Amino acid sequence: MIVIDLVTPTRKLVEGLKVDWVKIPGYRGELEVLPGHRDLLTLLSTGILVAHQGAKERKFAISYGFAEVRNNRVLIMAETAEESTDIDKARAQAAKKRAEEKLVQGVMTEPEFKKQQLKLQRAIIRQTISS
Repeated sequence: MIVIDLVTPTRKLVEGLKVDWVKIPGYRGELEVLPGHRDLLTLLSTGILVAHQGAKERKFAISYGFAEVRNNRVLIMAETAEESTDIDKARAQAAKKRAEEKLVQGVMTEPEFKKQQLKLQRAIIRQTISS
């Protein structure tokens, strides 16, 4: 059994969630954490966190941060996090459309271009896991 805590700068989304295993979006690819996993500290990417409890899954859209694995505990510290059941699909679709429109408008600075790319990526992930 693994225990998960998922926090953002503004709230605790999950505390003490007991799962069989968890898949997290690491900076260099997905990581599966099973009971007995070695201690680990890693950067996170924008992606989908999947917590497996038997045949049941809980999915979260997360954006950047860190994950610490130690003694069968996984602490996820993400910039943003949202559970699939809390996502407003229409809002995610609108965010995707806005980001796409800004990206095709033309000239923008490199930081603004990257910002819009990240907004598009988050919107697509949120749409993918929304119920």
